[in-house]
Amino acid sequence: MHRQPFLPGFPKGAMKIGRSLSILKKEGLVTYFAGGDNYFSHPESDLNSERFAFATLMVNGYVRPCELQGPPLCLPHRTIMNWAKQLREEGSGSFFRPRCSKNVSVMSSEKIAECESQFRDGKTVSTVAKLVGVGESTLRKAIKRGAISKTPEESGKKKLSAP
Repeated sequence: MHRQPFLPGFPKGAMKIGRSLSILKKEGLVTYFAGGDNYFSHPESDLNSERFAFATLMVNGYVRPCELQGPPLCLPHRTIMNWAKQLREEGSGSFFRPRCSKNVSVMSSEKIAECESQFRDGKTVSTVAKLVGVGESTLRKAIKRGAISKTPEESGKKKLSAP
């Protein structure tokens, strides 16, 4: 069967990507055109829909990865391939489901109080981290952002007193 090519009816102001895709951003809306047909639209701020659109356009053969990598989009190759794999393996709903949050706080108020108590006793950061049961880098980040107060005279090294 002979496949009829698209007519080159790209809308005015649209970015041409490859031979059959154009993207028009107008009044806060992004519209993807495959040939002259409206393929998909979404608000500019909707990044999940943007990822979905690029994945479906690529999987359905409207655009090649190398065309998305080049200007004006400059999308990383690995990212594009991951989106296509996600679409094939998990389906279109995978782009829109809520992401699971892994931001469980390691530094609870009890651990913060325990750390501050250890610092008042003159212990070092590495010692306090081991005693409290948190990673040393976690403790250093908490100190840096001000979640744990550590006064200068308790800098983790005991001062030598003069005789």
